[in-house]
Parts: sequence; structure tokens; C-alpha cells
Amino acid sequence: MLKQRLTSPDSRLTTWLTALFALAQTLAYYAYLRNDPGNYNGAGAGGDQVAYIDLAQQVLYGTWEGAVHYMPGLPAVIAAGQLLTGDPRLGIAVIQAVLYALVVVAVARLAGTIFGEGSAPWAAAAVGLNPALGYYASQALTEFLTAVVLVAVAATLVAWSRAQSLWRAALVGVLIGLAGYLRAEYLGLAVLFGLIVLWMARARPSNAFASAAVLVCATLLVIAPWVARYTVTTGRPALYNESPFSNLVLMGTWFRVFDEQTFATLQQIETAPGTRDEAIARAATVGPRPELSQRYMEQARGPYERPLGETLPLAAQNVQLNLRQYLVNHLVLAPVLIWAGHTPLRQADAP
Repeated sequence: MLKQRLTSPDSRLTTWLTALFALAQTLAYYAYLRNDPGNYNGAGAGGDQVAYIDLAQQVLYGTWEGAVHYMPGLPAVIAAGQLLTGDPRLGIAVIQAVLYALVVVAVARLAGTIFGEGSAPWAAAAVGLNPALGYYASQALTEFLTAVVLVAVAATLVAWSRAQSLWRAALVGVLIGLAGYLRAEYLGLAVLFGLIVLWMARARPSNAFASAAVLVCATLLVIAPWVARYTVTTGRPALYNESPFSNLVLMGTWFRVFDEQTFATLQQIETAPGTRDEAIARAATVGPRPELSQRYMEQARGPYERPLGETLPLAAQNVQLNLRQYLVNHLVLAPVLIWAGHTPLRQADAP
């Protein structure tokens, strides 16, 4: 009886109702957060939303100058939303709310394809009733759009696994390239999914290598125009204005290592006027582990460009210095907090 209910037209209705709920909760979050100057990391008026909306104006007027590590994908979507609604914040919320509803339906269908129709409404509920997704979808942040692209990558990979054609492998690469226009680090997924394709098609080695190569090449071709633009305008290949690869790797090793109060204080020190040595000295008095705060500031305040042979050992040392907290935060706390919507709370309301 339960199986019949889950595979009946009523279950499809449940999926669509869940999708509508996802759309509604996104717009509700937008209404709640629209006048809040803060963002998810407590950066206040200098937060990511503000930067992305400023960059969207550059896209609208064709005067892209960029800013640090921001890519042009989200600003372009914000600009499109601004043209539709007249307000960049409302525009991106509406676009992402609609995409959220469509993702709920897509995930339900994908689950039904892989696990059977009975799993579809459960998958829809897992995605559509997630408060964290609605929170991120309501704002000018990359987190939600990258999730949308990754769902598309997963669906395309499933389709490729059923009929291992090169054009489907190429489509996976194209989608990863598009994710790179949202956040540059997602370009690394081309290697990961290339390895997945190799493993899934291992029974046919020639097809496996061809599919993996096509996937990686498609990703490179999609991002190539942007790299070429920077090569022409700056004289060297790049993805964005600042934060080279070495800095991204090192800063990534600090993600979620500090408690929110310590990290907020370190960010204030990092961006405050003064010399690098002064910033390091101030950081050495911050938080329950001052030696970690000092090490963070030594890397956050440069030098930004380091050779790969220096970058990787430093990154490994960063993790080892605080291994237990790093693992707990990444493997235990982060998934739980993201699922529960750790910050469906306006920063202006936070204590």
C-alpha cells in the first residue's frame, strides 16, 4: 500500500507541492533578510552580497574591473535579475527561487531513476524542506547556484553511465566549466569527475580514456575565453584580479578552523590599516589558540604568491596544527550546521 502511494500521481503532486514550498521559503527569507547589512560570515557591509551586487553593475555597464577572487558568473545572473525586476537583490532571489523549485523536481526524478519511484518524494522533501538551501537561495551568494550546477552534473553523469557517449561526457565538462565561472575552485572537479568516468567505464578502457579526456578538455574550452581575456588585459593568464592559487589553497586550510568570534576579529585585523608586522602582533593575542591566529595572519597578509613546493607543505602544516578541530568542523559540524540552516538569522539580530 505504501509503495503504491509513493508511486502514484499523488506522490508527483507531493513533489510539486514541495517545490512550491521551496520557492515560497526562498522569497520569505528574502523578505526577512533584504534590509540586513550582514551576511553568512558576519562580514557586515563589506560582505560578499555587497561585492557581488557591485560587480553586477560592472557587468551591466560593460566595465568589468573585477575584485579579488570573485568570478563573473553570479554578477551576470544578478545583472539579469536586475533587468527583470529593477532591484538586484529581488532579482537574484526570484531567479534562485524558481531554480530551487526546479531543482527539487529534478532531484526527485533523479532519485526515482536511480533508486526507484518510491524514493522521489523523499528526495524532494530532503532538498525542498532544507532551510539552509532557502537561506542561501534568497541572497546574492554563489552557494546555491553552484549547487544547481552540481545537480546538473550529477544528472548528466547518470545519463552518461547508461549510454556512454562522448557528447554526454563533454556536457559534464561544460557544466563544470560553467561552475568555474561561479567559483574558480570548482574547475578542479574536472579532474575528480574525469577519474570517476575512468572508473565507471573501466570495462572499456578506450572509451574510458576518451570520455575522461573529452570531459577535461570541454572544461578547459569553456573557461578558456575568460583566461584569454585576462591574458590580453594583464599580460599573463589569470582567472581573477588577486588571490593566486597558493593563497586560495592556504586560506582554504583555515576554513572553519576558528570559532566565529575569533574569525570575525581576525578579519577585522586583516583588513585594518597598518603594517603586516602590526597585524601579526595583534593576531597573536586573539582567540583560545593565539599561535594559530598568528600563523593565520602571517599567511593572510602575504606574500600572496608562493611556489607550489612551498604552498603544499604549508597547507599540510596548517591542518596538522589543529587537526582535531579541523576534522570535527569539516566532517561533523559543517554538514549538520549546513543542513539545519545554521544562519537563517539576520546578522543584525545576532548577539
